[in-house]
Amino acid sequence: MQIGSFVPVFVYFYLCGAAFTAEGVRHALLVALVVDSAYTALAWSQGEVKQFDAAIWTLFATGTLATRAGIEPVLRLYQRYSPTLLFVTLGLMALIPLLLGRETFTYYYARRQFPRWQLKVPEFHDVSRVMTAYWTLLFFTAASLAAFAPTDWHFTFLYPNLMIFGVGMTATVWLPPLYFKLFPPALPSAVEPLIMGMPLVFDRKAARDARASIQFRVSGSEPGDYYLDIARGRCRSFEGVAPAADLTVYTPDTVWLKIARGELDGERALREGLYRAEGDFVLLSKIPEWFPARR
Repeated sequence: MQIGSFVPVFVYFYLCGAAFTAEGVRHALLVALVVDSAYTALAWSQGEVKQFDAAIWTLFATGTLATRAGIEPVLRLYQRYSPTLLFVTLGLMALIPLLLGRETFTYYYARRQFPRWQLKVPEFHDVSRVMTAYWTLLFFTAASLAAFAPTDWHFTFLYPNLMIFGVGMTATVWLPPLYFKLFPPALPSAVEPLIMGMPLVFDRKAARDARASIQFRVSGSEPGDYYLDIARGRCRSFEGVAPAADLTVYTPDTVWLKIARGELDGERALREGLYRAEGDFVLLSKIPEWFPARR
């Protein structure tokens, strides 16, 4: 479902062949539109329709209607600049929602690649928009290459796809870390991303070879159960109840947020009954050391 919208693209260029004759383009547009419509209907039934689908369907529908209506300038445009039109369509698909402040195409893929709690932090939206701007630049650069030499497959196929799959697809690995290095994220304002994100600030040197399971039973306006698994210098976070927790912390969401920010002393809050704990209290004393408070 994530790449299905490109099947009609392959069909279109395969049917056009190398010649891009007038009749060949008309036939290829119609077949591609039928294939894309069938795929879009399937995606719709599965709740998987995305902006890519709408953009590519519009490209083929516009071409089919215009060429069947005998609009010759449009036919000649598809004959000579089909790769350029494809990349321009993708560029507009990325750019228009970005300019309008709407949800961009990157959200669809992010929801399937990242845990739910990460989608709740403001930085997720910032990174998504940066990624969209980056892809917009790539799509329009690819369109410029294809327009520069519309009959040279190096410029219409090889170079643009090397850029899309090489420079583009790898951006998910290096662009977010670079962004966070330049613009360090603030502490989350909600308890779920705060606890689930604790592995991101885990000090493995302080923990050394410790092994522990820490359960958080959170109450308040945002209740939930979360736990941390610490072993071999690594920390992982999970939703739910740990099989055998060494320490269980029962806390209102607002209390733990203040402790994490350093606004409330954890030991004092425990003495005053603002939260309670069961199990290994040595682990409780290690939390500030293993997960330094950030403001």
